Amino acid sequence: MQASPLTSPVPVLLFHGLLSSPQEFGLIAHTLRSRGLVHEAVSVPGYTLAPDPISPDWRRWRDAAVAVVESRVARDEPVVLGGLCMGGVLAAAAALESRRRIAGLVLISPTFTYDGWGLSPIRHLRHLGYWTRLDRYFSVAEREPYGIKNPKIRKWVARELEQRAQSAAGPARVPLRALREGERMMAAVRARLKELDCPLLVIHAREDEITRLESVQRLFDALPTRDKELAVLEDSYHMVTIDNDRQQVASLLARFVQRLAPPAGAETPALERAVANPLPAPAPRVALDIIFN
Repeated sequence: MQASPLTSPVPVLLFHGLLSSPQEFGLIAHTLRSRGLVHEAVSVPGYTLAPDPISPDWRRWRDAAVAVVESRVARDEPVVLGGLCMGGVLAAAAALESRRRIAGLVLISPTFTYDGWGLSPIRHLRHLGYWTRLDRYFSVAEREPYGIKNPKIRKWVARELEQRAQSAAGPARVPLRALREGERMMAAVRARLKELDCPLLVIHAREDEITRLESVQRLFDALPTRDKELAVLEDSYHMVTIDNDRQQVASLLARFVQRLAPPAGAETPALERAVANPLPAPAPRVALDIIFN
């Protein structure tokens, strides 16, 4: 669909969750395009679809994410970074390295701590694996409800995980050492969040089973930037971009980005000029949305 001539929004780069894929944004891609957003759900070398990384290092993930930003948008042009779950942490890590060019930051279901109601009661044992360096031998299996409240979408994700060990909600298993690096990135970014002074949008579900809303609220309240918004979703779990509130997520993102749009007549952003096909054609996703509604 042709972008509206009334808006020329800042380009948006979206980062998926830990070792997952851009498919996490598939069910909102059509809505974002229809709202005129120039966006791309990006792949990050060493982070995207990396089911068993030999030696994961969050700093390499961050550097690769910064390289992706630099390859998509000219150095002197602004960009909005966003991410889902650990992808939000990665987006913030990249933003901290490129503060001058970041027009805004969108954290969707941000995970800076694991304290949700859906986590395993023995989850704290992972630290034993970290300390003993036995984490290379273990992995964490995805489990019900897969971050999804919608029963039809949850069934689809469960089938995908069984058949090909990968789904729109992420991989069937995450190596424990990759989880360890994710937690290291969470700690490093959390320690520097007060350096972020760009406009900020945080989107989180009240029933998120990975990270409690109260934890996100405390983090949000501690951020010094005055241009910030916390949007609470009422009918989803963790994977809000493919759950019941996905259209609200798309609308919140579009409204935020369009508010940051350059004045009329400004030069077209480099992402729009350079990325010929940022995402596959929208038709299959429209069909999926019809199925799941």
